[in-house]
Amino acid sequence: MLKRLFLITSLIMVASMLLAACATPAPATQAPTTPPQLIEVTKIVEGETIIQVITATPAATEVPKKIAPVTVWTNYNQNNPATSIDRWILDVAIDIQRSEGIQLTNVYVPWTMINEKINLAVQSGGEVFDLTKMDMPLDPFYNNEVFMDITDYVKSSEWYKDIDPVYMSLCTGPDGKIYCVPAMSTGSMIYYWTAAYPNGFPKDTDELLAAAAKLKEEGKYALTFKGSENVGVDLFYFQLIHSIGGKYTDENGNTAWATPESVQVIEFLRELFANKYSPDVALGLDFDCETSFKDGTAGAWVAGSWSYVFLNPLTDGVTNFDFGSLSVEEAMRAGALKIADPLTMPGGKPTINLAGANGWAIPVNSKNVEGAMAVIDFLMQPGNNADYAFAFGAVPTNSKSMQDPRFVDSKYWQAAAESFRQTGIIAKTNNNPKMRQAMNDAIITLILEPELDIMTTLQKVQDDLNAGN
Repeated sequence: MLKRLFLITSLIMVASMLLAACATPAPATQAPTTPPQLIEVTKIVEGETIIQVITATPAATEVPKKIAPVTVWTNYNQNNPATSIDRWILDVAIDIQRSEGIQLTNVYVPWTMINEKINLAVQSGGEVFDLTKMDMPLDPFYNNEVFMDITDYVKSSEWYKDIDPVYMSLCTGPDGKIYCVPAMSTGSMIYYWTAAYPNGFPKDTDELLAAAAKLKEEGKYALTFKGSENVGVDLFYFQLIHSIGGKYTDENGNTAWATPESVQVIEFLRELFANKYSPDVALGLDFDCETSFKDGTAGAWVAGSWSYVFLNPLTDGVTNFDFGSLSVEEAMRAGALKIADPLTMPGGKPTINLAGANGWAIPVNSKNVEGAMAVIDFLMQPGNNADYAFAFGAVPTNSKSMQDPRFVDSKYWQAAAESFRQTGIIAKTNNNPKMRQAMNDAIITLILEPELDIMTTLQKVQDDLNAGN
């Protein structure tokens, strides 16, 4: 009887266990994992080989975080791409979408307005862009607290160690913090036709005036340049004044150009235009000033390192060079065009300002800081930084980018880099962002109105600028 009772009890327990095993378990919330895998493991136990099948769950593969679309402001016109730098921004948008999955939207802002619009957009407190291309100097942006402090991000970036400290200093504020990433640096030099100057370009202004008189007899200008807006100050007037020890700015950042050196330079400029050794359009707006060099009627051009992007097609009056942005390079290879160091005043030393750089910055209140930093990381990779500098016409700030064959194998860039190395300085930044334009306007006025006293005019403009600091 007891045996039968034990047997029945056992059967009831087994049935209960089977029912429990067959019941549908309550679903449990689980984090997504990588599916389990069956793995065969071979063991040798006391001389006998045993194959054991076990279940293993490998570590979960991290899914890359999707970056939100990024809006960048530049003065590169993707809607009407006329130059290599315009086409570059189109290529970047495609490349970063393909390789990083980031949607990049470029907003075109004309180059004469972009810095002002950046300041206004942030100071107005409205919705701002995620990232912007910015032109040096940093000071106006720093003073208005426009850009984010990105010191920690920059110093932890893989490319940081490859950026020349001189360039990084351009993005460092007075407080020692980093507010932008320098992408490339520009400089100036002289392009000249060897047919006009078979013995080389003159070293100083006295030699140039002598050569100019002979070229005028042949119906040619000695020199053309863009003397208006702030370009004349950056590329030409600066090199002349500084060649004999003059300056724009004192150690405290105040305007200090009302000097005998500036007077001497303006007297030379008056003579240059009074004798028609340079075309009058050199003092006008736009870039009609470059036409006489492109068609060979001007023997030389005061060039920015980017000028080759725009100077095409070219001719020295004998041979045509129509290779797009490579026209200057081809003219150099043919020996028709050469590069000379900056012009000096008599007894002066060739000098250019290397602070003409640009970079990338993130505005205060950007809603997509992560995306902006991801775009900067992409753009600062050696190959991409080289693409940008080459398209613009500049020296890349990433030292590894300069190893790119487009720079290493180029007669143009070898000559430009050597000129920069010998003549480049970093000029003191002026406290007043209106200084360059004010000086440019004053110089043009003094050229066109020779009855004005040079020192008196310069002193008045200088005093007005310093009063506004």
